[in-house]
Amino acid sequence: MNYNFTYFIKPFLYYYHNVTNFTSIVSVTYVIQYFLCLSWGYMKIFQQLKLACISAPLSLSKIKRRSAAWLGIYSLCALVAFGIFISLMLLNQEAIKNALLDYFFPQSWHQISVQLGNFLFESQTKVVLSNLIISGSLVFASILLFPIKEKYSAEFEKDAKFDNGESKEFPLIYQAWEESKLFILYITAQSFILWLGYYPYQWTTILSITLSYLFLFFTFGLDFISPTLQRHRTKYSIILKALFFRPLLTLSFGLIFCFPLLILSQFIFTYETLTLIEIISILFLANILFLTIAIPAGTKIASLLLKDIKSMSAIKRQPMLLGYSMMLLVLTSTLYLHSQLIVSLHHKSQLLKAEYQIDWSSFNYNLPSFSQLTNETASSHLSFEVIISNPTQYDIKIEDSQIYVMKTTQTIAQFDLDGFEVPAGKSQRVTMKLNSVSNLGLIKGFSGILEDWRVDIHIQVWKGIPFIINAVSSE
Repeated sequence: MNYNFTYFIKPFLYYYHNVTNFTSIVSVTYVIQYFLCLSWGYMKIFQQLKLACISAPLSLSKIKRRSAAWLGIYSLCALVAFGIFISLMLLNQEAIKNALLDYFFPQSWHQISVQLGNFLFESQTKVVLSNLIISGSLVFASILLFPIKEKYSAEFEKDAKFDNGESKEFPLIYQAWEESKLFILYITAQSFILWLGYYPYQWTTILSITLSYLFLFFTFGLDFISPTLQRHRTKYSIILKALFFRPLLTLSFGLIFCFPLLILSQFIFTYETLTLIEIISILFLANILFLTIAIPAGTKIASLLLKDIKSMSAIKRQPMLLGYSMMLLVLTSTLYLHSQLIVSLHHKSQLLKAEYQIDWSSFNYNLPSFSQLTNETASSHLSFEVIISNPTQYDIKIEDSQIYVMKTTQTIAQFDLDGFEVPAGKSQRVTMKLNSVSNLGLIKGFSGILEDWRVDIHIQVWKGIPFIINAVSSE
């Protein structure tokens, strides 16, 4: 049966056209259409939604004395583990911050260099960051509490009297190998999503947010459905295949249990007084409740899928090797890109430790007339020489940069600054060239003429990724 999902929602797309990018919305509809068609042959759409959104949460009513005891044990252990981790972060956050600032910057530059330290935080949307934190709490719990989660799930399976047959777990070494591969998949996906988030383009922002949500919901479902299946000797490759062909089931399950945390994260991110570590602490502690109740719900879903999954054929060796190769390629590439980004930031931070001496006799300029400045776009050129002494053991490398003078959302002037390099431990005479394009005619009227001005310096840390320093602001 052919489901043309786009046909049914065209009126809504037309209405939404003025709000966001039409092409992005249409592409999302094709993804949804793909999910719907993919789901049809394995479990009907509404069966998946009913199981994830109704049957699984209602299975909590089947918790009996033994599983209730393990529920308490899991909650207590999670509270202790998360509490120790959070306490260490909160008690040492100032020490960690100061140690990083002392390493990268001189004492006199600490206030300005906080902007550089916030670059990785500010470059990501709050949605991507909150999803990353929630996923991190999930991984943290999986690593530290896996044996307790397994026992809790097994006891609930007995209390609910699921007819799953005798348990046949894999050897412990094999389980560790399977978990390692899953952890590598997690690191690969999150590194790729974060890299997309660095770019200040609309399409990369939409893509990073979409992938962030999909990955969070899918991994949440995988983490709580898989223990029962593994307990009955089902490999992760088969589990991933089964859940991939039931995307609405997996994603809906993740959405149900992550939704309260997503709402909470959007709320606490509005408090500018909270540090990132404090936000992480709140979300980690809040997630304990949902991690605890998701275990029996995931056991319910796995028990209903077990017979169908056992009849599924194993993934052939060639596609599996291709999948692993692609994962390792993406992981290697993203780790290299992240490391180069950090190295680039490190080299640019040495600029704050350098000493400068301007040669005032070297100034050369070409300025437009006053009428050109006020009535049309005007170009000007300024150059001068400065002796830069680099006392550090690292080279200073600055690519071509831009300075933007803005009033509200309009760019009044743009200055292009040529890049330069200063070797470690040496002094070098550098010719600073400033080419500007300005249009003072964009300033309308004298009311509020001194308000809403800002000067931003855009230093390119990687191709297409600017580090923005707000040098002046009248707000």
